Amino acid sequence: MQKNNIILLLGLFLLLDLGYSFFQHLHVALDGDLAAIVVPADKYAKVLHDPFGLSVLNGERYCAPNRFFVHGPMVWFFRQVPQALQAFVSPVESIYLACAILKTLLQLALIWLLAAFANAGKMGKWELLMAMALVTPFFQTFGYNLQMGIIEKSITYTFFYPLPMAFLLAFFLPFYRSRNERLHPFHHFWLLPLAIALPLSGPLVPGVLLILCPAVLLFLGWQAYQKQAQRSIAIRAMGALRAIPTPLLFYFILASTISLWSLYVGSFNSESEGPTVALANRYPALLKGLASIFTLKLGFPLLTLGIAGNLFLIGKFANGDERKDIKQLGKWLAFFLLAYLLLLPLGGYRSYRTLIVRHDTILPITLALVLFYAKTALVLLRNNWPQRHWYAWGLAALSLAVTAADLPEFDHNACEKAALETISRSTERKVKLESDCLVLAWKKKITHPNASILNAQLLQILGVTKEERLYYSE
Repeated sequence: MQKNNIILLLGLFLLLDLGYSFFQHLHVALDGDLAAIVVPADKYAKVLHDPFGLSVLNGERYCAPNRFFVHGPMVWFFRQVPQALQAFVSPVESIYLACAILKTLLQLALIWLLAAFANAGKMGKWELLMAMALVTPFFQTFGYNLQMGIIEKSITYTFFYPLPMAFLLAFFLPFYRSRNERLHPFHHFWLLPLAIALPLSGPLVPGVLLILCPAVLLFLGWQAYQKQAQRSIAIRAMGALRAIPTPLLFYFILASTISLWSLYVGSFNSESEGPTVALANRYPALLKGLASIFTLKLGFPLLTLGIAGNLFLIGKFANGDERKDIKQLGKWLAFFLLAYLLLLPLGGYRSYRTLIVRHDTILPITLALVLFYAKTALVLLRNNWPQRHWYAWGLAALSLAVTAADLPEFDHNACEKAALETISRSTERKVKLESDCLVLAWKKKITHPNASILNAQLLQILGVTKEERLYYSE
């Protein structure tokens, strides 16, 4: 098949998959944390006025003190975007449309970022589209979402997990692609804000930064140190420090320092108070969680099988330099997976997450494995070996199998949307809903009007109602 035809097919696949994902995102229900964060509830008001959590120096404890850079953007988004969309659609429709647009754009950004990592240094049309096509099937809206979801069904969790991960990838990408060469001056316009904001953006980012940034600096420093065997220890140490590129040294130390501050500030998070379990009991729970994630559905087994098959074929058919590169990348991947999993129980326990491991808490691992799968597949596709044609068909079959698992489910928010339309049209101060579904709630129906006060305030902010209108179901 000619390369132009392959490019056309890959582009068509990406467009169709993104369009399909958009319609899936459009039909996902809202969650029970949305109102508390956007209104906000009293417990989340403090973080919006203290971006760096400095209040903890006075001994204050409050919710999410180290997460301003997800709370702030989420509040801004829901106070601006749905209202702008109401020039084209109804207020109720504007909420779901805003969520779908954000999730789809975020999905596209993550696909591109993973492809850019997998294809570093070789960004031709064919290679870039192939890398994007390889990672796309693993973005599951339903299907394998509860095991390896990247874009969350919950819009609140989307802000807290995949959105910060996208910015984290954008932070690391210039360093990964430059391979210790000088950065373009334009990179500094986003690297400095990201180095400051990322550690205060969600629950996962500080840990990832504190694993990778010091490890990279120590690795590069040790390499330089070993090359100066005839010098004194002090001179070798100074030489090793000077050998690390200045931008990398500056940004990685800055991000690591603020991450340490973030972890300290996070220890004052009032949401962490309550029943807990001993650390010794968390690691067995972690193993149970991993077993559940890996065996419940075929998502992770298929991804693991794809990586294992790629590594076997690379060992047989790739050239020496490529095998060396993949081996080194594999070592870094193994180090990151082990370090992340060992550290996860220290802060990953919640009463609603007793097994520690869940698709949201292991999102960095999921992204790393998807990236490694795409990287190893590209190495094989670029090499000319006897069975490459059949291998390409095998990749296509795997991609179609994973894609097919994400079945169309376009009715998840129909009941909730109808309930919101009822509230919007009502003239009653307290609206009784005849529907039996959750409306801006997690697990329980709102059965008393006073329990809907925050949600009623949110609906007024979003323009669904002109005044605060409570609701309940029987």
